[in-house]
Amino acid sequence: MDTPLTTLPPNLDRFLGNARVVEILRRAIELDRLPHALIFAGPSGVGKRTLAILLAQLLNCESRSGKLVCGKCSGCRKIAQGSHPDVRLVEPDGAFIKIEQIRSMIGEIAYQPFEAKYRVVILDPAEQLKVEAANCMLKTLEEPPSRTIIILVTSNPYALLTTIQSRSRLLQFTGISQDSIETFLVQHAGWNPGDAHLAAALSRGSLGNALAFEAGSYLPVRARALSFVSLLLSRGSFAEASRLAASTVKDKEAFPIWMDAVLTILQDLFYAKTAPGRIGQRDILSDLTTLADRTPTGAVASAVRAFDKLRRGLRQNVNRQIALEALFLSETAKQVH
Repeated sequence: MDTPLTTLPPNLDRFLGNARVVEILRRAIELDRLPHALIFAGPSGVGKRTLAILLAQLLNCESRSGKLVCGKCSGCRKIAQGSHPDVRLVEPDGAFIKIEQIRSMIGEIAYQPFEAKYRVVILDPAEQLKVEAANCMLKTLEEPPSRTIIILVTSNPYALLTTIQSRSRLLQFTGISQDSIETFLVQHAGWNPGDAHLAAALSRGSLGNALAFEAGSYLPVRARALSFVSLLLSRGSFAEASRLAASTVKDKEAFPIWMDAVLTILQDLFYAKTAPGRIGQRDILSDLTTLADRTPTGAVASAVRAFDKLRRGLRQNVNRQIALEALFLSETAKQVH
C-alpha cells in the first residue's frame, strides 16, 4: 500500500552524506540529462528514499533556484505531504510489490503529468518486487513515457532482475561518516553530545539507526555484554558465563542488541590494540583499555570472527545458549594454547 512521503531537507546542500551521488544528480539536472530510470542502492538508513523525494521536489519546484527548492510552493508542499498527483511512492502490499500495483502505476504514467513538470515514481524497497511485477515493468523501462522518472530504492540491487539493472542507472550509496551523524544529532536533532557520540559510533553509518538509538535501553544490555566479553577474554568462570548467557537468551527482543553490543565491544578492543583513535565507545574507555592491555590481539580477533560466525549461524534456529556456551569453551581453550 502506498504511504505518505517524508519531510525533507530543503536542498541538496543539507543532504547528509553521499556527496558524490548528490553531485551526479545535481549535474544531471543542470544539464537536463537525468536518466529516466535510476537505482538508488545502499545500506538502510542513509537517506535513499529521502533523496528520491528531494529529487522529485527539485524537478517540480515552482521557484527552484539551482540546487535549492523553495519548500513553500504548492508542488513542494504536496510532495512533502505525499499528496501530489504526479509523485507516487509504491511500497509492498503485504510481503511484495505486486503486479496489480505495477499495472496501476503503468496506467498512470501513460498520460502526461497532471500538474507537475515531471512524474516521479519511487519503488521502495524495490527488491520486494515479485518476479511477474518486475517483468511487467520491463517495457516501460525500455520505452519510458516522456517526462517520467522511475526510482528503484534498494539495499540489495543484485536481487533485482538483470534486465531491470541493465535498463537503469545505478547510483551506489555508502554509509554516512560517524562525525557527520554526530554533528547532525547535536545540531539538528537536539541530542546531548554524549548520547550523540554513542549513537553515531553504534550506527554503522546509518542515520536511521542513530535516530532510533535509545541509550536507556542500550546501556544495561551493553553492561551484560561487557561482562560476558570480560569473562571470555580473561578465561573466567564458565558457570558465570553460562548464567549470563541464560539470562541473555531469555529476552528475545534484547538478544540481537546484545549480540551487536558484544561485537561492538570486541571491535573497540581491537581498535584499542591497533588504532586507539578509532574507539567509538569512549564512555567506557577505561574498561576497554584495561581489558585490552591484558588481552593478546589474536584473542580479540579470534573472538570477533567467532561471534560474527555465531550471529550468522543463529539465523538457522540453533539453540542460542548452547551456541554461546560452546563459543565460550572454544575461545577460552584457544587462549590456553
